[in-house]
Amino acid sequence: MFCLILLYTKNKNLIFLKVKKTSIILLSGIIFSVQTIVAQADTTRLSLDDAIRIALSENPTVKVANREIERVDYAKKSAWYGILPSLEATGQISKYLAPATMSLAGMVIELPTDFNAQAMLQLSLPLFAPALWKNIQMTTLEMQLAREKAHASKITLRNDVTKAYYNVLLAQDSYKALQDGYALAEEVYNQAKKRYELGLAAEYDAISAQVQMKNLQPNILEVENGIEQAKMYLKILTGLPSDEPIALTGKLSDFENEIAGGNSLQQLLTDDNTDLKQLDMQKQQLKKSLELQQTQRMPTLAAFGRYSYAGTGSKAGQSFFTGEYQPASSSWYSEGLLAGLQLSVPLTGIFTNTAKEKQTKIQMEQLDIQRDYLKSSIDMQLRTAQNNMDKAAKQVESAKGNEELSQKGYEISAKRYESGMGTIIELQNASLALTQSQLSYNQAIATYLSAKADLEKLLGKTN
Repeated sequence: MFCLILLYTKNKNLIFLKVKKTSIILLSGIIFSVQTIVAQADTTRLSLDDAIRIALSENPTVKVANREIERVDYAKKSAWYGILPSLEATGQISKYLAPATMSLAGMVIELPTDFNAQAMLQLSLPLFAPALWKNIQMTTLEMQLAREKAHASKITLRNDVTKAYYNVLLAQDSYKALQDGYALAEEVYNQAKKRYELGLAAEYDAISAQVQMKNLQPNILEVENGIEQAKMYLKILTGLPSDEPIALTGKLSDFENEIAGGNSLQQLLTDDNTDLKQLDMQKQQLKKSLELQQTQRMPTLAAFGRYSYAGTGSKAGQSFFTGEYQPASSSWYSEGLLAGLQLSVPLTGIFTNTAKEKQTKIQMEQLDIQRDYLKSSIDMQLRTAQNNMDKAAKQVESAKGNEELSQKGYEISAKRYESGMGTIIELQNASLALTQSQLSYNQAIATYLSAKADLEKLLGKTN
């Protein structure tokens, strides 16, 4: 007899399982296995490339940088609008709430004016306006700087995600090494206990082996907690939900083929370093700002055209000018169309902007000093990263050979102790040396990969 089990995964996928219903115990075991399958199906498996790709699309820092590019793009368009023809329409109407009067030869005469109205349409076009063109150039540089900052945020995020990914792998590999060490310690304990029960060894051997085994448990729990913390930080960088389970593919030893020694003496170029690029762009902005300030002493020329209409409405009464009766709502108006050129020459700007220009020049000198200091700092960081890579490469090679020797030493010690020729101390030291060599091997690979990631960040590499 068979039964059909229908399960929903976290991603709302359906799993159908056809199982033989023989007993409650068997069915319970099947359900437990299915739960394991479902948990694996709900787990997001990440490679290093996957983690970087998700981070570049979901991390808030990158999103903010992209929005900043959009904002600067609108500012650039706004600057271009300044050189386009502008058309302005104005209108005004006013009504007399009290009769308008005029004093003439000691007499106060009431005017029949009821309301005034006027309308004007004006077109203007800048012909020579240096400040407008400099402002457009400023927004162009601002756009370049915004894009470089977005590029820098991606480089920094790539570096952070890469190192966080390696930290998770290091914690996982260290956890496995400690578990293997615990298994060795347990094996040593079982041997010592068996020999003690047979009267071939002292009770001290069994007690000492048990203590060594239990001493590893707190370290295992600490590393297990470190794995969760490292994964949580990786989730924050990638923008994944904190409650979403993730599993990283591979292990640190898979990256061993990327290790190469002898890097510390290479001469590397920093032309693509994003921090240096940003300082260069900021200096260009100051240059344009200085040129913009200098345009304040230049004349501007604009063409304009204007059409105007003005009219007055009168109420019923005797006309002041003709003395004849004037009906209500009679009015008069005037209109005109004119065009011309307008030249503006600043007279005081030659002197008022001198102090601002000096301030800008001082800022440019400050940027030069900052750039020289930053260049020296980056060169030092490059050498440090290269030296760390070279040192870690040698450590990897040494740790790998040491791990092989430790494994061989443990096997010899185990046989010696089993045959009664060795001591429990010798066997314990051999097992600890094997565990330590595995931890050192993983740490050396992680150190190399972390230094390599820092080197690529300094060089401005994005892949």
